[in-house]
Amino acid sequence: DAFFDNDLLHSTRLFLQDAKGSFGLMVASSLDAHRQVCFSARGQSMSVAFYPRKGIICYGSEQAAVKAGLNYENPSCSNNLAHDGSDHGEVDNAVRLDLDDLGGEICLLDWGYAGDDKPSISPPNRNLQVDKVMNNCVNVVLLHQSHADSFKQLSKRLTLLEHNEFIKPLLDDCTDPVLADIRDIPRVCKHIQDDWRDVGLNRMTAWNLANCIRERMQAIVDGKIK
Repeated sequence: DAFFDNDLLHSTRLFLQDAKGSFGLMVASSLDAHRQVCFSARGQSMSVAFYPRKGIICYGSEQAAVKAGLNYENPSCSNNLAHDGSDHGEVDNAVRLDLDDLGGEICLLDWGYAGDDKPSISPPNRNLQVDKVMNNCVNVVLLHQSHADSFKQLSKRLTLLEHNEFIKPLLDDCTDPVLADIRDIPRVCKHIQDDWRDVGLNRMTAWNLANCIRERMQAIVDGKIK
């Protein structure tokens, strides 16, 4: 039973249950490397980005790192053409999934093998929901270590990477990145100061944060929170 039940997903689940410390892991096995891979996060961030038009999946412990796919041209030279023939189709846009590193979460990606498009999952985890990404070419199975009922469906958790005014591509490579960063300091500081002078997202976020803190402190004074 141990041989048949302890597949890639279940083995990762057992590891996180008993392991101590913080982890951001990519787990693969020589038995299943041809069709699936696992990512997990607990105490350390882990993000996975999907680029349907380019056929690329990026992962990393930094959200900015998975934007690397934005800097690569589509091999088919149709980077601006959506799957359904319309421009900027949402179904084809690159998206990012951030795993829950607070409660702990495992993400299994299974792209099938030899015409078998159903995810290979052992009996202990076959009750988990299976979602589709990459234009229905890749199966996604999410396993939460805690608060499983509090998470939204996968489509509601994805962050749009393309055609998103708040997501910028990575800068081009340069011969001396340290010098480039030093030269960028005045420009970045000016941008921050200008942004706070205008009524933008930073000021709106600060205003909402102050209101939340004020409401929580009042709730403590009123005895609603012990």
